[in-house]
This record gives sequence, structure tokens and C-alpha cells, in this order.
Amino acid sequence: MLPGIDDGASCLADAIAMAEIAVADGIGTIVVTPHQLGNHAKNSGAMIREATARFQRVLEERRMPLRVLPGGDVRIEPDLPRKIRVGEVLTLADRRRHILLELPHEVYLPLDRLLADLAAVNMVGVLSHPERNRGILRQPGVLRPLVERGCLLQLTAGSLTGAFGSEIQKFTASLIEQGLVHFISTDAHSTKTRAPVLRPAFERVKEMVGENVALDLFCRNPRAVATGGTVTRERQGSTKSGWANWFCKTFSSDHAVPGPIR
Repeated sequence: MLPGIDDGASCLADAIAMAEIAVADGIGTIVVTPHQLGNHAKNSGAMIREATARFQRVLEERRMPLRVLPGGDVRIEPDLPRKIRVGEVLTLADRRRHILLELPHEVYLPLDRLLADLAAVNMVGVLSHPERNRGILRQPGVLRPLVERGCLLQLTAGSLTGAFGSEIQKFTASLIEQGLVHFISTDAHSTKTRAPVLRPAFERVKEMVGENVALDLFCRNPRAVATGGTVTRERQGSTKSGWANWFCKTFSSDHAVPGPIR
């Protein structure tokens, strides 16, 4: 969502338009997640923090009820815990608690050592869009052991609603039904092809596994990340309580949080 950084909003007008869509969808807080490391080494922690604060001021001047927090979608590289510790690489909401990890799109790389290194400094890895990783699609059995070792999984809303095809849609639904998913995010890039919208995915999750689980994936767990808290790993039972104030307003992680505080 940050204008002119990475492959999302190209200018301030586009960023504002994305913010308007998010607010209309019920989103109250967004963790912005430009890519970091790999081919995006220029997206430093300091640059993202500054751009986030600047965009937040624009939203406040326009009286838009949206909070933006800094973060990154981080390519897995050696020495990652040190880069996080010195502030070169951002954790979600800059809380130094949860870090969004991105695998190369075509392959799966073992994460056991990295997860252990992160746990040693009280940090938790969140795997970004594993349902779209071609290596994982070839060996989906790797995900349950990862979750059992403490890794959290974040899926993309569009994966569940069919934006990436039927194969990925079915896989995404399966992961949710197995209780392996902790967050569903917008992974928003624009106002059109991948907009900051969560409502259709929330509806689908509620139909599949109940409102309580939907509230975990779209509201409670994201709020825990935004505040540097602990994500509940056990699935809640279903409820009949309606919309619960449009899931406490919403977390998206461009990656969005339940508002007013996602």
C-alpha cells in the first residue's frame, strides 16, 4: 500500500484509493509489507518505517479511519535473526515478535533451523502465502510439521475465493479445514487485481468452519500480532453470534488488523 515502494501502489493517489477500499470493507488497521531482502535489499527498515509514518499522516489529514503499521514480507536468507535484531529487517507491526517469511515461489526450503533460531530470541515465523508456493503444492505434507514446530501460516484471501485458480482454492480450503491456518490477509497490491478486501473470504470461512474460527483468522490472531502478543494456536468452536461488529473491524496484512485497535 505504501506509494512508490515495491510492487504495490505506484503513487499516493493509488495508495489513498486502496485505503478507501479497505475502510469500506471494514478494515481498521493494515500492516504494510513491502518485500525485503533478496532482490529487494533496497527496502530498508528505516525506509519502510518513514514511508509508513508519512502515509499515516496523509490518512489522518484526510480523516480516514485507517491505521497503518510497518512490516515486511521477508525473503529467507542466512543471518536473518541478526538483521532483525539490528533493525535492518522489519517484523510485523515492528514489534520484534512475528516475522513474515517468504519462500522462493518455485521451491520449498526447509525452515527448521530458522524457526529454532527465531524461537531462541522469542520470535515467531509466519509463512507468507504457502498455498501458492509450487514446492509446497508438490509436497503439502511439509506444512503440518512446520506448524507443530511453531510456525504460523498466513494465507491470501484471493486464494480462497478463486483468484489464483481452482487448484489453489481447493488447497487453501483444505488447510483451513485441517486447522493449520492462523491468518488470512489481503496481500493487496492495487485497487483492482488484488485489492485490500477481506469480506468475501471471511464469509467463506464462516460458512466452512464457523464464525469463531473466522474471527480467529481475521481478527483475534491479527490483533495479537499488531500488539506483539501471543497467537492462539488452538481452534475455537463455532458460534451463532452474527457478524460480531464486522469481526471487530478487521486485520489485513497487505497484510490487514481488526480495527480500530488490525
